Amino acid sequence: MKIEKILTTVVLIAIIFTGCKKDKNNEESLSNYVTYNGTKYAVDKGILENFGQFEEGGAYNLDLYLVSNGITFLESNNEITGVSGQGHGIYFEMYTSGPTQLDNGTYNYDYWSETASTFDYGWVNINYDASTNIAEIDQDIEGGTVVVTKTGDVYEITINCTDEDGKSVTGYFKGTLKLYQSSYTKSTKADKSKF
Repeated sequence: MKIEKILTTVVLIAIIFTGCKKDKNNEESLSNYVTYNGTKYAVDKGILENFGQFEEGGAYNLDLYLVSNGITFLESNNEITGVSGQGHGIYFEMYTSGPTQLDNGTYNYDYWSETASTFDYGWVNINYDASTNIAEIDQDIEGGTVVVTKTGDVYEITINCTDEDGKSVTGYFKGTLKLYQSSYTKSTKADKSKF
């Protein structure tokens, strides 16, 4: 009887540790995040906003937002009208070949370019509060790459960038991105200081 209890206890402990290890590995491999200057912050959802096609180069401007669950996008008639809540976010003004999705491949930072497979502006906001329009960290992204792989409806996005002070901004997102249309004909950097 004593041996049976010991064996049962050993088996239960093995199952618990195996289950915990598996859950931890799944959690790490499925985690969506942005890392700013070495600190990781969760991002849980994302959207694309179509600002239309540019005459020069023919690329489409699709703005990419990845945000934490505390941020809610406000919308009307499939157009973003603002945000509410508190949380973290990262943004890129991307250029791609079509109006409905990001192309697969590497997008390089180029401030002066508006051609496909580039982005010319971005920012990262940490602990942003929409009610005050203030973030604890509000930095422009001024270098790096964003790698996009789309399979079916699921995007896999890997971020390896630097901010205006040379600090590291990295991230990873895997999930769907809802597409919105903008009534503006072009996104402008002046309009994108925050959300």
